[in-house]
Amino acid sequence: MSNIAIILLPFLILVGTTILCLLLEAFTVARRLSPPITIIGGFLALYSVILSVNGDITFLFGNPDDFLDIDFPTGLMVVDDFYRFFAIIFLIVLIFVAISSTDYMKTDHNLGVYYSLLSLGTLGMLMLAAANDLLLIFVAWELASLPVYSLAAYQKARAETSESALKFFLIGAMSSAFILFGISLVYGITSSSGSTAPTNLAVVIASFSDVSSFTPLHVLALMFLFVGFGYKMAAVPFHAWAVDVYQGTPTVITSYLAAGSKAMGFAAVMRIVVVGLKDLGEVWGMIFAFLAILTMTLGNVVALVQTNIKRMLAYSSIAHAGYILIALAAAANAGYTVSRFSVAAAEFHILTHALMKIVAFTVVIVVSFSIGSEEINDYAGLRKRHPWIVFALTIALLSLLGVPPLAGFISKLLIFFSAIYAELIWLALIGVINSAISVYYYIRVIKLMILDPPAEELIESHTVSVESMRTYRIPMSYAMAIGIGVILIILIGVIPEAIFEFAMNGAENLNIP
Repeated sequence: MSNIAIILLPFLILVGTTILCLLLEAFTVARRLSPPITIIGGFLALYSVILSVNGDITFLFGNPDDFLDIDFPTGLMVVDDFYRFFAIIFLIVLIFVAISSTDYMKTDHNLGVYYSLLSLGTLGMLMLAAANDLLLIFVAWELASLPVYSLAAYQKARAETSESALKFFLIGAMSSAFILFGISLVYGITSSSGSTAPTNLAVVIASFSDVSSFTPLHVLALMFLFVGFGYKMAAVPFHAWAVDVYQGTPTVITSYLAAGSKAMGFAAVMRIVVVGLKDLGEVWGMIFAFLAILTMTLGNVVALVQTNIKRMLAYSSIAHAGYILIALAAAANAGYTVSRFSVAAAEFHILTHALMKIVAFTVVIVVSFSIGSEEINDYAGLRKRHPWIVFALTIALLSLLGVPPLAGFISKLLIFFSAIYAELIWLALIGVINSAISVYYYIRVIKLMILDPPAEELIESHTVSVESMRTYRIPMSYAMAIGIGVILIILIGVIPEAIFEFAMNGAENLNIP
């Protein structure tokens, strides 16, 4: 196998998985093979990425005379540890969602289509993490987004699903329009200087690095790009779509959105803004800090009054986007060493947040099948019905809260330290206060599950009748996803060194000025 084929192996595996699932869709019996094929494909792609960790930085598709040359100093794609870190996150999410979907989608008659959309969306995410050109970033963005729009509307018989999917599509189309218009302005600015590759990130960064030459078009281009990426990150004030979409979307796809799709915006912002615009670090740092305060405060405060578990977790995701923005504010405000540490802290928290949300939303699937409700009050006394599920959700919520020695504690601690190292002690303090606010709504769910009487004993406070509840035997697919997720949350919290060192290498590969 050629060198370029080895480098592109994760992409080729996902392409093959997508095509194979679509081919199996033509055969009624064979389409049942789509779930295991997707899971195996995800593991193979993940294994191929892990084997290349701490490898060389390779540019692809940059030599006009030899498109397959991997020794050219620039290109459309860059395969480095930053890409590999996010690729591992996206592939882990794919594997977990594919495992959970094994039972969730077992009665569906279009399994090949469903699993091919999962693989295709993940392929787009990997391409975006490796993109070294604004146009490729946009293409990868759309390749990742369009399958997710379809997945969000997959259970179209539900009116709630159709409404949230339409809202998701319209907001997504608008954010893509912002990004595309921003890219067109960047193209006009860089091509006017005579560049032969006006959308290459290195060229764009060089063109925008001279602050003294800034024009209103420079500012407008950056604004359009940031607004577009802000929607995907669900940062305030671009967050409004997330809550309704998370609630209305099939829960297994909600975990895909919360854990995987959301990370795309952060990957793009890290490559373009945090690294490329260090000369404007003070400006971007204050913007990120202001957005971080708004995002985590709104997310935590509004989560306090939620009665639906999916809406509460949605606002929790918004709050965690605010924590990640703290690290980006620190990265934009500091020198090389602190910036590298801050970007690594943001990467680390994106990984831990993905694992925590996968476990939480998979538990929500199990409970909704068991009691027929997503209302928080109906989780009362759940310990008697599903003690192990209560344990798993407790671990996920405590980790989201930031309780040691779980993964969420380490990642939050690193984020707050990044702000302190960047001399943004006030921002770290606001982050700690927001974490204290979140104690109420996380502990409230844990208290209901463990300490409160079950619905059979206190039915007047619940929205479902005892008669509608049934004994629910947890399928192996859910048990595997939840169990592995809980183990990873605990392990990363206890031994985080190797993963954080990997994140530091990824941050170093960004060539932070």
